[in-house]
Amino acid sequence: MTGVLDGIRVIEVAGMAACPSAAVMLADLGAEVIKVEPPSGDMWRMGHMVKGMPPSDVPYTTFMQNRTKKSVALNLKDPSAQEVLHKLAASADVFLTNSPRKVQRECAHTYDVIKELKPDIVYAWINGFGMAGPDTDAPGFDMTAYYSRTGTADELSPKGSGPSAPPVGFGDLATAIALCNAVMTGLFHKERTGKGSFVATSLMNVGLWQNSTFVQAALVGAPPMQKFHRTEWPNPVNGGFFKTSDDRYVQIVELNPNNFANLCDAFGASEAKDDPRFATPKARDENSAELFAAMDRIVGQHDLATVKARLKEYHVNFSPVQTTAEDVTDEHMIANGCFPEVEGAGGHKTVDSPIYVEGEGIGKVPPRKAPEVGEHTASIMANLGYSEDQIKEMAESKAIRVHG
Repeated sequence: MTGVLDGIRVIEVAGMAACPSAAVMLADLGAEVIKVEPPSGDMWRMGHMVKGMPPSDVPYTTFMQNRTKKSVALNLKDPSAQEVLHKLAASADVFLTNSPRKVQRECAHTYDVIKELKPDIVYAWINGFGMAGPDTDAPGFDMTAYYSRTGTADELSPKGSGPSAPPVGFGDLATAIALCNAVMTGLFHKERTGKGSFVATSLMNVGLWQNSTFVQAALVGAPPMQKFHRTEWPNPVNGGFFKTSDDRYVQIVELNPNNFANLCDAFGASEAKDDPRFATPKARDENSAELFAAMDRIVGQHDLATVKARLKEYHVNFSPVQTTAEDVTDEHMIANGCFPEVEGAGGHKTVDSPIYVEGEGIGKVPPRKAPEVGEHTASIMANLGYSEDQIKEMAESKAIRVHG
């Protein structure tokens, strides 16, 4: 099996999560991804040790952001290390970075510098706040640029309460999909024309896109969506959350009004089909509070396992509000290959990137263990023409780091 991007070389000069995650997606598709990181290592390698993160001796953040890559450790403030980077760039198809413009200039990897070395390069940049405007060079994290700035945090704030924290990497990983798509667009353009390109996205742009239904409403002058407590939800059969006897929740989403009968039958409430308060979609809208209370009362008499079984039996469209811990044992997710084993990682598994590829002789490549910092510095530099003495001298001067 050959990866779709087999033969494509990607140079990544990035840290933390969004840009490295996009590079992981490219690596999953078969690209050779060379991660250029400082001699101290990308700080997100220590993400599992950040206060508030799930405690573990396993550096699990590096599974998501660094798997299947090679690592070259360069001190890009050193001109000799910049020369190494430039030789790498000249050999590459894609150059990925999330360096701020000031760092790009100081460390010699602006688009102008890289395209001079490799005119047909696909140069991909990601930042917090987009390509222009007063905040374009402001520090950007997914919690700020993606989540809070774009209205997403406000939309997800419960009624009568302030905003809650998103899952770690929530915006970074969504933005990685956009950056991967931008790179593939650049590669397609290169395939057709032989020319390189500059492609980019930002945490802010992706956050706006994900909140675009409500942003679009604001653009046409519509008012903000009203907030509701759980039991006030105005359309119980379309989006209502119901609490089970064991303090779990299920969400029911039945867009087809003809399926209301199945929902009634599922809980032995067939008489509700003929109740004039609930018999038609209009009547259900007019009596939504009574309908929600009735549904919540019935669901509340059963535990989650019973509720799931009955809703499945009667083909009701629903989902339990599942915990993250339950995800990793979900037989359906497992059947879809969502948690492949990482080669060389002692049996640990990871989360598959969300692109499925199937074709004659092509597919995705199995994920491999994340490299140690500078694990491939010496071998890759040797391939670029550096001698053992030159590599040793640069390591001694701290311009590079050689693993081991």
